[in-house]
Amino acid sequence: MSAEESKAKNTEMILLVDDEEIVRKFVLQVLQGNGYAVLEASSGAEALRIAQEHPGPINLLLTDIRMPKMNGGELAERLMPIRPGVKVLYISGYTDSATVNQMALQRGANFLQKPFTPDRLVTKVRKVLDSPATRS
Repeated sequence: MSAEESKAKNTEMILLVDDEEIVRKFVLQVLQGNGYAVLEASSGAEALRIAQEHPGPINLLLTDIRMPKMNGGELAERLMPIRPGVKVLYISGYTDSATVNQMALQRGANFLQKPFTPDRLVTKVRKVLDSPATRS
């Protein structure tokens, strides 16, 4: 499959949540550059508001694990009733935190370690989106 064919396949909607603006803008640019539609939020509360207000589907929650007030795991739990079936990909620069370890142990948890290259990000996003739906 050529890069153009791959880009044409990437039509899903991604909800991107990261409290670090530089990371969020980098991920946004990479995803949009590969054909994805992206809704962005800088906090869990903002992400939940966007998820409630967005009229179309949201296929993937791409969230940082460690954020102030509401971590990525809490966000995913609160998002599930609003958007059943949404897939989740966690990202984090912390590998030794209890929160990260807890997320990694959850059944079906998808994780991408920061820092990552654009190719690793796009490959992991595609893999998660193409994976079979899991039941919570």
